[in-house]
Amino acid sequence: MIKLVTIDLDGTLFDKDKNVSKENLEAIKKCHSLGVKIVIATGRPYNGIYKLLDMLGLNTINDYTILYNGAKIINNKTKEYFYTSSINGKMVKEIYNESIRFKVSCHAFRINEELITPKHNPYTDVEATINKIEDHIFDFNQIKDDDQFLKCMLVDKKENLDYIEKNLNKEYFNRLTIVRSANIFLEFLNKTSGKGEALINLAKFLDIDMHDTMAIGDAGNDKTMIKFAKIGVAMQNATIDVKGIADYITINDNNSSGVAEALNKFIIND
Repeated sequence: MIKLVTIDLDGTLFDKDKNVSKENLEAIKKCHSLGVKIVIATGRPYNGIYKLLDMLGLNTINDYTILYNGAKIINNKTKEYFYTSSINGKMVKEIYNESIRFKVSCHAFRINEELITPKHNPYTDVEATINKIEDHIFDFNQIKDDDQFLKCMLVDKKENLDYIEKNLNKEYFNRLTIVRSANIFLEFLNKTSGKGEALINLAKFLDIDMHDTMAIGDAGNDKTMIKFAKIGVAMQNATIDVKGIADYITINDNNSSGVAEALNKFIIND
């Protein structure tokens, strides 16, 4: 019996216009009314999704959200975090130096959720606009080694990040969680971070067995939660590697209420 479902946003719950279909909304509210924990799992900060949580009705003391691709888990009612992971300033400066070497842009979220970047660029502007936050110009050489950050990101056009992902020093993959949250975002987090790790931590906190979990996603940053959940669902529009590890691939894509299809199949009509 599924008791906990994690759902990605972009390319999954959202259609191409960043809207939630009537079918998806109704399915989520129905599952919620049945006592199933519906948990949004996103790379965004709380500021970028609180209106969505209200619309979905996921705003009670019993509701939680996975933020920053697993670096934080928040209680939707109290706004308190019960789980946080971070990387230190020394690591952020290393990643910044990689951005210089590869000639791409970079930004980072401090532990207090402040978004900083060494210079304005269109990709950080996208981040700030989506999440309704302000980006602050800051000299990354002035970051202290023991400063704490939720994540650091290399940001640029898709083909440049494709190249970096293939040619980045492999040691970084041993030391960090590295995920592609979008074509223009390559994210670096604590090795213990990730949507899958957050799902495990949340299930343990709620005393829910992992055999009673489901995860729905479409992209690389969703792979661990799809892999770790008892039922891992890939959207029809998911990347090939995500489909390759899924237990179920939806018939409908994100523009055709694929989330509702999965919730109906495994929970509502089960």
